[in-house]
Amino acid sequence: MHEISASQARNQFADIYEAALAHLPTSIKRRRGGSAVMVDGGDFDALLQAFEFSPEVFFEQGAVSIWLPELKIWGRGKTFAEAQADLLDEVDELIALIESDRVMRAAAETVRQLPWIYRLMRTSSDEDRMALLFAPPQANQPSVALDRMR
Repeated sequence: MHEISASQARNQFADIYEAALAHLPTSIKRRRGGSAVMVDGGDFDALLQAFEFSPEVFFEQGAVSIWLPELKIWGRGKTFAEAQADLLDEVDELIALIESDRVMRAAAETVRQLPWIYRLMRTSSDEDRMALLFAPPQANQPSVALDRMR
């Protein structure tokens, strides 16, 4: 992988961007530590595809609960639709917290959840999030990375 300094990246942004679109990621390193990688969005999505969601739905007398084990959050309501809407609210709150709180982002549990959080962050609507959360499992997906992250 091509590696450059942050100052070089500022000067060569267009070239780095074009390289990413051509499926050639670039590692951008800061002098005081830390690095980032610019990668094509489709490649990023493909890397995260193995991190599927497996919601568990519980129907009780007059209530429905949806447990999302990958993020350790619940959605609850009187109906399935209400529980789904509540789950989306919980997802939105989690993403807002991740985006605004550096300490939360660095917490060990959050770091383990990042691939699933990133997948949700890449969606643009509640409909897309619902489709992602309740998608049927993909056959023949590599599970090694998933098992390591849990």
